[in-house]
Amino acid sequence: MTQLTDKLSRRTFVKGAAAAGALAGIAALGGCASEQKTEDKSEAKTDAPESKYDNTISADTEDLNIVLLGKDSKIAAIILALKKGYYEEEKLNVATQTVSGGFPEAMPALSNGTADVLPFGSIPSCTYIGQGDDLVIFGGTVADGSECVTLIENKDAYKKPEDFKGKKIGCFRMETGHMITKSWLRQNGIEDGKDVEFILLESSAAEVAAVENGEIDMCFVNSGYGYVATQGGKCAVAFRPNELTGKEFPCCRQTTNRKAFEEKRSALIKFEIANLRALYDIESDHAGTIATIVEYSGQPEEYIENITYGKGDYVAAMKFEMDPYTDDVKAFYGDIIDNGDIDDTNKELIVEHMDSTIYKAALDALIERGENKDFYEKLAAEYAKHNTLGI
Repeated sequence: MTQLTDKLSRRTFVKGAAAAGALAGIAALGGCASEQKTEDKSEAKTDAPESKYDNTISADTEDLNIVLLGKDSKIAAIILALKKGYYEEEKLNVATQTVSGGFPEAMPALSNGTADVLPFGSIPSCTYIGQGDDLVIFGGTVADGSECVTLIENKDAYKKPEDFKGKKIGCFRMETGHMITKSWLRQNGIEDGKDVEFILLESSAAEVAAVENGEIDMCFVNSGYGYVATQGGKCAVAFRPNELTGKEFPCCRQTTNRKAFEEKRSALIKFEIANLRALYDIESDHAGTIATIVEYSGQPEEYIENITYGKGDYVAAMKFEMDPYTDDVKAFYGDIIDNGDIDDTNKELIVEHMDSTIYKAALDALIERGENKDFYEKLAAEYAKHNTLGI
């Protein structure tokens, strides 16, 4: 096994298996809750940590700069908040910049303060933090979001850790689910490089082509690419990593830099308020949400419906979720250290670079307003379960 030597700006993001040769790709269409009993406001607040910060929301119009990666439908809440004017209603002027160079361009913009917020990625943020950048993960964009694709005849072949022995598994650098699965396998005695082989490829299209050609046994994709893979007639989604582990995991996070975290707190709370309003729309207005994302992304309606809500036999892997999940982010940071995917060995370092109080302040503001109160109180109850760190 060799270390990946590709550099993303001045940083190395992830070490992995030796890259396989370029494979013929298939065309990509783009892109990377169940109801619960409502708990009352006082109970949710009692269980949740109190903020040590000033959560006063300014009455003035404030500015916030967001860096985006193409027309990715992962940011559904931001797409809807922009379309519906929620930022303006919250007295927030959101300026977006879309980069063509992916994370190698977006991460330096976030670190140097050109951008205030990046709503993509958990691996890049964790890696930059581990290598010294003063970033703060303060919210979420989606949870889960990963799918394992294999040949149709092997769809039900991977249920237990021992089922993976001797298998070749395709992955790519910025995909979170393969790291979750690698950690789950390792914890169950299945070691990468010994019992199983993770092979780094350059894209989801290359991974799926390798599965179809019999060069690898399975691959991990995200952003609904499992749906794309099934359209070729040879592949099926075997599982989603959260089904193996029995718990959700944090996928794309919202990250800011320390300067913005300290100087633009009110603006960040407004940002979360607007996004939470959009999150309510995502859950309550499926047709309107699909139409808005289709208009924004230019992607087919059938594709957007499948990856956003699921349809027929296809189960949507992404769960739109803004909760910071600080406890789970810390666990994930420890997993990628133990997996050997980043060099930092201090598992406690990440705690200084997480915050759950901006999101909580936004929830409290919406609960106090009273509109759609049950929805936000449900989120507050969930928040209390997932955030005992980064407060």
